[in-house]
Amino acid sequence: MIVTDHGKPTFEIRPYRSREAHSVDILRGSVMRYDNPLDPIAKEDWETSR
Repeated sequence: MIVTDHGKPTFEIRPYRSREAHSVDILRGSVMRYDNPLDPIAKEDWETSR
């Protein structure tokens, strides 16, 4: 359903459809290996790891 204001479309009302993929599933596998998470990071690698 489209709601208009003076003939111009203003709102679209439609059934809610949930996302098929859960947010955790999207990120799954994105970190391949992280051996020492508490080790300090080198200054030249700081921007890369952000």
